[in-house]
Amino acid sequence: MLVVAALYAAWLWQPARQVQRHTAHFLKAVEGRSWDTAGGLVAEDYSDRWGHDKENVLTDARAVFAQFLFLTIQAEPEDATVSGDRAKIRSPVKLAGRGGPLAELVVGRVNGLRAPFVFTWQKRSWKPWHWQLVRLDHPELEIEDRREF
Repeated sequence: MLVVAALYAAWLWQPARQVQRHTAHFLKAVEGRSWDTAGGLVAEDYSDRWGHDKENVLTDARAVFAQFLFLTIQAEPEDATVSGDRAKIRSPVKLAGRGGPLAELVVGRVNGLRAPFVFTWQKRSWKPWHWQLVRLDHPELEIEDRREF
């Protein structure tokens, strides 16, 4: 029995499998608007090409997803590319939901994207499950800086 448990742990803790699971858990936390859970998966040194850091990406996400009465995030995380303590995983994302006009705009915009999102994770300790999101990107997505208005 101990051998079976050890083999299962070795299989489960493979870096590619861990980032696939972390990506799914992150998206499930966003879907459920569980911002403490989502925030726990985002690294303190998070940054993206839209100028977000950890604090304002969570603030902006909270504001956008608060527009939804109902939300479902469908994602199919693909194989991860692992290089040392960093991993990238590509995942097409589709949204379904109802809410105000902003919610409808977000659904249309995200569902119109052809390429997958790219999640970049970094392993933060010796623990095989300690991965945090350090970057999120999408080549087609442009986000206006709301702080300019």
